[in-house]
Amino acid sequence: MFSAKAHYGLKAMIYLAQNSGNGSVQAREIAATQSVPVRYLELLLSQLKKSRLINSNRGKLGGYYLARPASGISVFDVLTALEGKISFVSSHETNGGDRIELAVSNFWDTAENDLVRNLRETSIEQLQQKAESDEHMYHI
Repeated sequence: MFSAKAHYGLKAMIYLAQNSGNGSVQAREIAATQSVPVRYLELLLSQLKKSRLINSNRGKLGGYYLARPASGISVFDVLTALEGKISFVSSHETNGGDRIELAVSNFWDTAENDLVRNLRETSIEQLQQKAESDEHMYHI
């Protein structure tokens, strides 16, 4: 449903959250640790910066950092910055008396609303905490 943009963008945001308080992080470091092509990542970081989710410093020690606490950035914020409006069905019209069309349209509207609510309620900080707790788990 979501593109690689969303996947890589969330990984970058979680990495920045993990490194907050340690100064800015260079795009090369994020790309290397998260297995994202650096050129592609730079485009995503540019979009996230335009959406005011991250900031950057220039220069030799420059890099990127979260514009606000990870608890105040939702997954919805990141996805809409990278993907635009979230929608299951690009357009659906109801024909006045067509009950089947109305039932299907209502289903998609409800599903979309549920997804958006979940994305809004999930913060980057929550994903960061999950990532950090999973690092210590052993998988057999």
